[in-house]
Amino acid sequence: MSIQSYIFLHALPDFSRFQFRTGQSGALLIQMHFVPLRSGIYDLSIEQRQWTDTFYPYLFTEEDAKGLISTVVQVIELYTEQYPCRVIRLKGNTLLQTVLFRVILRRHHDLLSPLFSIDKNGGKRFFPFRRNAGDSVFLLKRRPDTVLPSQLIRASVRARSQLFGNWVHVELHKEIGVGVGA
Repeated sequence: MSIQSYIFLHALPDFSRFQFRTGQSGALLIQMHFVPLRSGIYDLSIEQRQWTDTFYPYLFTEEDAKGLISTVVQVIELYTEQYPCRVIRLKGNTLLQTVLFRVILRRHHDLLSPLFSIDKNGGKRFFPFRRNAGDSVFLLKRRPDTVLPSQLIRASVRARSQLFGNWVHVELHKEIGVGVGA
C-alpha cells in the first residue's frame, strides 16, 4: 500500500523534531516534536502553520489529508526505528491532533499492529472500531521482533518504509525553524 511515492522531510539529527510542507503549493508547514514525558515515554506533538500569505480557498484537500496521515505514521516508524525502546504517547492536545491520532489508529490499525503494540493510556487494549469518546490517549511501542539495526546519523537518511513501501528522505539539520524546508 503506497500512499505517496516519495516523502521529503527535514529533521534534527536526534529525530526529536521533524517538519514538512503540505497542502496547496506547500502552503502548510507541519512540525512534529517528540517530547520526553517521563522515563521512556515521549509525547508526539503536531503543529501546523500557514507558510504563505497567499489565500487559497482550499488550502488542504482530501489527498493532502491522506498524505499527512501516512507521513505522520512514517515519522513514527522512523523515530521508533532509531529509538526502539521508547514508547510514543499519542495524546490529542488540540482538535487537529485528536482527530489525526484517531484516524491514524483506526484507518491503519491492520498496518500498525504487526509493528507496534497499541494500548490505551492506563493499560487497556485498543480496539480500533469501538466508539468511546473518552479514549484520547494511546501508547505505541515498537514490538521487539521488528527492531532493525539503527543507522548511523548522517547529513541525510534515506529509508524505505516497512509500513507503506515508499522511500522517505530525511534531511538532518542542527536547528529546525520556520525557514528550513522552504
